[in-house]
Amino acid sequence: MNSSSSNAVWLIIDSLTFGGIETHLLELAKGLKQFKTPVKVWILRQYSEPPLLLSKLQSANIDVDYLQTSKRHYLPTLISKIRQYSPAVVHAHGYKASLACKLARVITGIRQVSTYHAGETPSGRVWLYDCLDRYSAFVSSASIAVSDKIANKLPVASQSFNNFIDSNGLANSKGNEIAFVGRLSHEKAPDRFVELARLNQELNFHIYGDGPMSSTLRSSAPTNLSFHGHQTNMDKVWQNVGILIICSRYEGLPMTAIEAMARGIIVISLDVGNLPKLIRHGQNGYMTHSMTALSDALNQYLASDVRHRTELKAQAVHAVNSAFSVSAVIPQLLALYFPHSCHSDYQIEK
Repeated sequence: MNSSSSNAVWLIIDSLTFGGIETHLLELAKGLKQFKTPVKVWILRQYSEPPLLLSKLQSANIDVDYLQTSKRHYLPTLISKIRQYSPAVVHAHGYKASLACKLARVITGIRQVSTYHAGETPSGRVWLYDCLDRYSAFVSSASIAVSDKIANKLPVASQSFNNFIDSNGLANSKGNEIAFVGRLSHEKAPDRFVELARLNQELNFHIYGDGPMSSTLRSSAPTNLSFHGHQTNMDKVWQNVGILIICSRYEGLPMTAIEAMARGIIVISLDVGNLPKLIRHGQNGYMTHSMTALSDALNQYLASDVRHRTELKAQAVHAVNSAFSVSAVIPQLLALYFPHSCHSDYQIEK
């Protein structure tokens, strides 16, 4: 069965850089494929450079294409494609894709789902788009919020599914780096990580990622902090990391936390977004309420014995496998996509 069949799930996104939304969509596409569900990813338009998501989808043998052409806007193309191929559902990620898919639903009647990823309140023109997206949520067949805070901003009832990864075959990290992994932007608060490094001069810290705050952070960074820039192969990076620090101002349930814990990397985080659903303080990681407490937790873990560290790492891996893996979450999404079908009919590929 191909990805143009009436049982197909179409995933729609506007992608330029590779961040949390792209990581989520990539894992979703791969998970659906494992469950033998026809899936196609439509990228709204092409920018000056092909998005990294494109090559990652192609490497995973996921059907992917652009909607916008030199002669036609992505919205009429989407409507035309829906009428031509009649997919079972279109699932939008990001406000541009969400607004386009809702208009397509109004015109074609297609089953349509939007996932709301952003917890921060944007500014300028993006603020307007974000408001339009949230207050038009009633148009969708279903809405998914990646955190309780995001759900509270929606004027309609929404559903929540754990973020997830394919954890099969992942090797435990043997690294010992203390790392920040993510976009260097205000909501991710890399400035807090810089201050953490400044407060712990006897330790070495590492930042993997790039973004608008990069030059400012580099100019004020202490000597025990190394910047590694944007990464295209995180599998190699994770093998160097022993502790992941999450000090964000806004979050949903970051994929980086799940990816780290699946590899036995300890996550020390502020209490933000839905991270408390993943991290059990002192059992599989550390959840703190201030940067001072986070610094204390870091030093507490580093001072702990090997037996305690080994147990925390094992529990971190178990937490992901039991509730944040493909096998745990994809069946729930299939029930949302195909509400009148028995999702137990879909079997994961071994």
